[in-house]
Amino acid sequence: MGATRMDNPAAMLAEASCSAATPEAGEQECTSPAFRLTKQTRMLAGLLVFSLALTLALLLWSAERQDQIAIDGSRHLATTAITVQLSQLERTLTDYTYWDEAYENTAHSFNPDWFDEEFGAGDYLGETFGITWSFVIDPENRTLRLMRDAEIAEAGPMPNLEHEVEGGLGELVRRARHEVEGEFRAASGLLVVDGRPYFAAVRAIHPNSKELLAAAAITPATAYVAGFMRPLDVELLQTFAHDFGLDNLRCIGKGNAAGSVTLPLDGVDGRPLDALAWQIDLPSRHVKAVILPALLAVILCVGLLSWYVLHSLRSGQKELWHALKQAKSADQSKTEFLANMSHELRTPLNAIIGFAEMMRDQMFGPLGHPRYAEYSANIHESGVHLLDIISDILEMSKVEAGKLELQETRLVMHKVMTSACRLIEPRATQKSIRISVDLAPNLPEVFADERALKQILINLLSNAVKFTPEGGRILVAATVGPRGTFRLAVSDTGVGIPKRQIPWVMQPFHQSGGSATASEGGSGLGLPLTASLVALHQGEMRIESEVGQGTTVIIDFPRSRVILPQAA
Repeated sequence: MGATRMDNPAAMLAEASCSAATPEAGEQECTSPAFRLTKQTRMLAGLLVFSLALTLALLLWSAERQDQIAIDGSRHLATTAITVQLSQLERTLTDYTYWDEAYENTAHSFNPDWFDEEFGAGDYLGETFGITWSFVIDPENRTLRLMRDAEIAEAGPMPNLEHEVEGGLGELVRRARHEVEGEFRAASGLLVVDGRPYFAAVRAIHPNSKELLAAAAITPATAYVAGFMRPLDVELLQTFAHDFGLDNLRCIGKGNAAGSVTLPLDGVDGRPLDALAWQIDLPSRHVKAVILPALLAVILCVGLLSWYVLHSLRSGQKELWHALKQAKSADQSKTEFLANMSHELRTPLNAIIGFAEMMRDQMFGPLGHPRYAEYSANIHESGVHLLDIISDILEMSKVEAGKLELQETRLVMHKVMTSACRLIEPRATQKSIRISVDLAPNLPEVFADERALKQILINLLSNAVKFTPEGGRILVAATVGPRGTFRLAVSDTGVGIPKRQIPWVMQPFHQSGGSATASEGGSGLGLPLTASLVALHQGEMRIESEVGQGTTVIIDFPRSRVILPQAA
């Protein structure tokens, strides 16, 4: 019953409100603690405010995180667009620099006319690839030929491109020359000419045939390099915007644009050049415009509903409290009555049974008529049956009232099991049921209440005999279970219990239904009482059963109650 009070806040409320009653007050009426609802209302209001603030904070934080994720994803797309353009420029330059004719007309013997026709075809390169600059540089870093803005530079000394191009053209050339020791890969990056950013790629010129390549013996010091450059103009920006979903993409120079996402552009030498800027649709805009107002409306509705529920609860609390008080009082009276009636009920029943035994056995001579002996036997049998039922009820009441105290000692289990089997054996013999005991070797002792443990075994054996047909078998086994527990198991070949009814048979006064068990009778307290006694020993009990196959009840006592034998 104590568990019921602990799990019922209303019962605890009623008990607390009556705690002020003194012994002198006797049956003084307790007042309904309606004031506590005010405290509950304040707590609920505070909880709602806290929940609202926390929800709003989490929502705004989530929106900011989503914005950051969207911005990072958008920047990744812009970086990918630049990487793709550089890769395309590298592939185009590779097609122009890896064949034998290119090597023979540049590195072997420079032919300006060939350059003008191939590398300097400004109209074709511009219209097809967007390339407006092309050049060839010799191993002494002299510019042998230059096509600029689709025009071939005049003959004579070539301009020093490193002075006209910002961002590290010399570094790009150096990287390209060092690639001759590998796979002749192109080097690419961003440069600036006259304040405009350019995509640039530089690659060493080499023959394609293996024989000529071996004869050329190209090294970083002897490599001729060619380069292509394409401006980052409005047309290319529009292509990026369309292909990668970058709205209003533009170059803004060095810096940031208000309300835009930006991506700084660095030159080959690491110096900052210009920056790209574009617009994105941030997720937080939808959160603030749609989700946030809807959430506030929901919280407001929940608050109003909570206030209405509490208001209704306050109006009906007094009647509920009085009804609870009466039910609690009646339940407590019942428990105390049953717990205190052990002597008053058992004494007259024992007298009835004793006198019936004397009459049945005719200890002081014959009764005079044979029917009297039959009647006295019936009286004795009924009295014993009634005493068993009342004993179970009183024992269960003691457990529920918390008045059953364990007298724990060290127990030798085979003695307890043998004693319990000896008590049940006469009933089993009447039905030709064989009881077997299977004990594991070197069983440890158990620290437990001998009377309670014997009661557990007697209850389980009685149930097994009751629901096992004639000629059946019952097995009582004991062993050391998993994790060092002490395990008891009682198995029978009886009618079994349907799986859906196993939880119900553990409830007081409930019996498994069915024609096979309906005639057995009983109080329905055997298994619940057994489970309660097991719980008092901190043990666990479970039932495994199949209809028509039998039932096994398994009990595990905790390792803390197992007394292992001392090592010699």
